[in-house]
Amino acid sequence: MGISYSLGADKETLIFFMYMAINKAIVNTIFIFIAGLLFIGAVYIYINSRNGDMILYYWLGIDYNNCLFEYVRYPNILFTPWVRYNLPDGLWLLSFLLFIEGIWDSDRLMKWIFGLSVTIIAFVLEILQFVDLFSGTGDWLDILFYIIAILIFLLLIKLKQMYYEKDF
Repeated sequence: MGISYSLGADKETLIFFMYMAINKAIVNTIFIFIAGLLFIGAVYIYINSRNGDMILYYWLGIDYNNCLFEYVRYPNILFTPWVRYNLPDGLWLLSFLLFIEGIWDSDRLMKWIFGLSVTIIAFVLEILQFVDLFSGTGDWLDILFYIIAILIFLLLIKLKQMYYEKDF
């Protein structure tokens, strides 16, 4: 009797953990999907609100007057300066952090290494722009949007832990 009882408990435990693993996989897929949407949103803002002399176009070898951009770019849409210049930076950082969380969910070391590295690089590059050691315009609002992105990420991680990573 004792053996069948423990096997029954093991089956229930196995089913429970399989259920939790499926839910966790779904949440990770949602994180990756949201990361993709945020990245696309940041690119969309760049295409619609920036001029053709941006270094990104040069790095990617993109002709600003290419017909692809003519169909996507809407000069009549007016973005406020913080949406045009600061929001994409925060969206990119948040999308990267969510992507890392979705990909390396079970490997905490990799998540910390990549997430912290990219976050530190973002802050350092912004500071280097302030002191004219890196090309670009240093802007405190960029740093604010990085902080907001990090806070949103930490809130989402906390919610994920509350609902899907309880200690059993």
